[in-house]
Amino acid sequence: MIPEKWRFVPLAEILTRVRNPVSVDNDTSYREIGIRSHGKGIFYKNPKTGEELGNKSVFWIEPECFVVNIVFAWEQAVAKTTIQEKGMIASHRFPMYKAKSSHLSLEYLLYFFKTSKGKYLLELASPGGAGRNKTLGQTEFLKLEILLPPISEQLKIVEILGVWDESIDLLERLIGRVRSRKQGLMQQLLTGKKRFKEFESSEWKSYSFSEIVKLRSKKFDPKISSESKICVELEHISQISGKLLGTIDSSKQASTKNYFFTGDVLFGKLRPYLRKYLLAQFDGVCSTEIWVLVSQKYITPNYLFYLVQTSEFIATANVSSGSKMPRADWGYISEVSFRLPPLPEQEKIAAVLSAADEEISTLEKQLAAYKQQKLGLMQQLLTGKIRVGMI
Repeated sequence: MIPEKWRFVPLAEILTRVRNPVSVDNDTSYREIGIRSHGKGIFYKNPKTGEELGNKSVFWIEPECFVVNIVFAWEQAVAKTTIQEKGMIASHRFPMYKAKSSHLSLEYLLYFFKTSKGKYLLELASPGGAGRNKTLGQTEFLKLEILLPPISEQLKIVEILGVWDESIDLLERLIGRVRSRKQGLMQQLLTGKKRFKEFESSEWKSYSFSEIVKLRSKKFDPKISSESKICVELEHISQISGKLLGTIDSSKQASTKNYFFTGDVLFGKLRPYLRKYLLAQFDGVCSTEIWVLVSQKYITPNYLFYLVQTSEFIATANVSSGSKMPRADWGYISEVSFRLPPLPEQEKIAAVLSAADEEISTLEKQLAAYKQQKLGLMQQLLTGKIRVGMI
């Protein structure tokens, strides 16, 4: 049932295409925009000269336009231009549309295309296979019909969702600050620049990495063994945060794996700059592209987990073999020296950093809840199931 005063409207009735071609000068510098998928907005590319742009067709950005990336429209690569983008350019893959009248809020339209219904319609107008073959047909796009409330209700919905966006933005910034504070603590505590008073008289000592850590080399072959093991692949480990995103059963794998046990530290040796590390909380097997690091008598597992997160360690691991698929070189890193505090100080340092991780984790759960609640509210408001006058 269509809500009172709401109506289905083809986009061609409410949007008009804006095209202002750039007469490119070879010696002038231009800045292009891009649009992130999943409704994450506009980003700015590095400036290029007209000569570097070559024969590409580009257009001036017009503020207050709905803009879409036709290659990834099906992934909700949509945005709204602002005065900040004035003077920038976009290629023909980023068509822009202005509202034909004051009866349409572009912010409302943008929220609509971030809903599951909006995604479905964008996919409908993007025929073809996966990825770059699913290009938005601009004629088909303008034929799409959306359920549109009166402008007063559109603006009220935008206002409500805007409050949620502000709360989410504030929480994301807070998480960023806490992450930065943790990085600062790591830099201070794991280098000895900042000491706890009770340990100030104790001496730090240098050890080669091979003295403090051993590689676990025991292999697991799923083609031979009848055992079923929890298996961790590289994609199951998050970047930077050191969290486990998922697992798979070893019976579904064909390649040889490495055993790991509770307390081992897993470190992604393939493209180590991706910063994939994990402190194992259970026994299992993992990809051979993951080092299984076993702490020795000079270092605790918790301290080792934070040591491999430091910029110093990542820089050392990035001295790698291979160019297309670089891998950290154990022969090199095993000889690099690291200064370590006594074990009790290591545990105190790890406890402080673990508390910071807990704070980040709590905030991230709160952020995920906010985003889920906002998404649910969007689905209700933009379909008329909840009317703003009834909230």
